[in-house]
Amino acid sequence: MPSFTVTAAGQRVNLGISGAAQASFTVTNTSTQTLKGRMMARPADSAMPEWFSVIGESVRDFGPDASEQVVVQLSVPQTAPPGEYSFRLDAVSAVDPDEDYTEGPSVAFDVEAQAAPPKRKFPWVPWWVVAVIGGVLLLIIIAVVIWLLVRGHGTKVVSSGNVTVPTNQLLDVDAGKTPAGARKADVQWKLLASQFTMTPAPRTNATLASMGAVDFDSIDGARLKALTYTKDPIPLPQLIAGNVFAVHTGDGNFAKVKVLQLATEIGLQYVTYHVGG
Repeated sequence: MPSFTVTAAGQRVNLGISGAAQASFTVTNTSTQTLKGRMMARPADSAMPEWFSVIGESVRDFGPDASEQVVVQLSVPQTAPPGEYSFRLDAVSAVDPDEDYTEGPSVAFDVEAQAAPPKRKFPWVPWWVVAVIGGVLLLIIIAVVIWLLVRGHGTKVVSSGNVTVPTNQLLDVDAGKTPAGARKADVQWKLLASQFTMTPAPRTNATLASMGAVDFDSIDGARLKALTYTKDPIPLPQLIAGNVFAVHTGDGNFAKVKVLQLATEIGLQYVTYHVGG
C-alpha cells in the first residue's frame, strides 16, 4: 500500500496572459513512520516537462500522518499549440521509489489560440499630406524630448531590459546582469526555508521598496528617488506577476523593476536611472 496520498485543490487552473499559473496540492504521509518523499510534476496530453516546476524543495521530510502543501508553477510559452492539457503531481518514497509511489489526480488547463491581428486597408493619401504630418510629428517629438530633459534635472537612463534570475542568484541592477563580484550586486532572488524573497544583496548598500500593482511606464526617476527604502526583504505575495518594486542601488542609482514571470526563476523588466540634483 502506498505511503502517500495526494489531493488537488481543484481539477482545473486558468493560465494568465503570460501563460503562468499555480496549482496547489496536499501530500500526506499515511504511514506510522517518518518518510522522505519526492514531489514530481508529471505532464500529460502532449504537455512539455519544462512547463512545470515545484516551488520550494521537491524532496521533503514527512512525519507520521503529516501533510505538506505543495505548489506547482506552470509557465507555458506563448508558442505552445492551443488545446487542452493536463498534468498531475506524484509523491514518491525516497526509500523505495520503484514500489512506494502515488499518482496524484489530474489537473487540466487550456492553452488558447493567439488571435491574429486584423488586416487593415488604408486609403491612398497624397505624398505632400504625409510629408506635412511627418514634419509636425517630428517637431512634437523634439519638443517633448527637450521638455523631458529640462524636467528631469539631469535624470538619465543608465540601463534597461529584461532579465531572468535563477534561485539564490545575485543581480547587478545597474548593469542588468550577474555581477563579477558579490559587492557589485544589488538584489538576490533568495530561497530560504522553502520561502522565496527578493532581498538586498548582502554586504552592500542596496535597499528596496515595494510598490505593488502600479503603472510601470509612468514611474520616473523623481518618483523613485522620493520613495522610502529599507533593507527589508520583499516577500513572495508582493512579487506576483505585474507587481513593481524599486531598488536604490549600491552605486546610488534608482531602478524600477517589474515582475514578468514567477517560478523557481523570476523574470524581471527593469529601468535604472541616474537622478541628479
